Amino acid sequence: HSRPVAEQPRSVPSGRPDSSGFSAHVLLDGRYCLDEPIGRGAAAYVWRATDLASLEKVAVKIFSAPLGHAPQGHEASHEAAVLAAIPHPHVVGLLSHGAISHPDTGAQAPYLVLEMVPGPNLRQDIASHGAMQPAAAARLGRDVADGLSAIHAAGYIHRDIKPSNILLDPGSGTAKIADLGTAVDAQGGGEQQSYGSLPYMSPEQVHGTDLTGATDVYSLGLVLLESITGVRAFDLPQVESMVVRTVRGPEIPAALPAGWRSLLTAMTSLSFRDRPTAEECRTAFTALLGDSPALRAA
Repeated sequence: HSRPVAEQPRSVPSGRPDSSGFSAHVLLDGRYCLDEPIGRGAAAYVWRATDLASLEKVAVKIFSAPLGHAPQGHEASHEAAVLAAIPHPHVVGLLSHGAISHPDTGAQAPYLVLEMVPGPNLRQDIASHGAMQPAAAARLGRDVADGLSAIHAAGYIHRDIKPSNILLDPGSGTAKIADLGTAVDAQGGGEQQSYGSLPYMSPEQVHGTDLTGATDVYSLGLVLLESITGVRAFDLPQVESMVVRTVRGPEIPAALPAGWRSLLTAMTSLSFRDRPTAEECRTAFTALLGDSPALRAA
């Protein structure tokens, strides 16, 4: 529900199915009416839908694999379990979940009903508007660190913090973390620990070693560095990108305010032991907001 929810909808003639096989006006759980498809990922389609009980818009993530293979179902139940454990204003909310019979195959397609965040994702925002002002970036950092702190407190590691997994709500000015389908139990050992998106992977993800919440803090550091500079820290070919982050931290511009430089340097330390916790990051970003009268007035 992260990348696709924020993407621009593609118009589909009313009532005609898209490539998922589903079509507008299909009713889920007697309550959620599909409106239009708004995105797709490796294992799911996302639809904008209307909650007929409240008339509010929601996002419905249907695990009906775009590549044609039968959905396993465990992806949906895992993501639902994680989201149910983390009700938080800076994490996209789970409203309902269930399964629906696929119109073509008859197979049970699991689905999640998720909070609809009306704005763009951070990747789209940076592409459209470039670098953020320090005040906006500090608010972004505070919100995402707050959400991460809740994820970590619930015993999970997100593993894929990146701009397209951060949704921006222009109405409230807040940010929300999305796509908890990649999250793993912090006590779960090394299984699939190397998962992630290369530009934002931590050194320990590259090495394939067991992860802690500090890997999310590292990824958030790279995301915020990109937000405030407008460019990716390790924008290199794949092999070079993997190698360089295991031997040095990202280049942090000297022109950034001192508080920003010290915080981003700590968040992107090579050793996970040297990074602040998500909660310490939240406190630090709140302090950055308080450092400037102009920021306090924003």
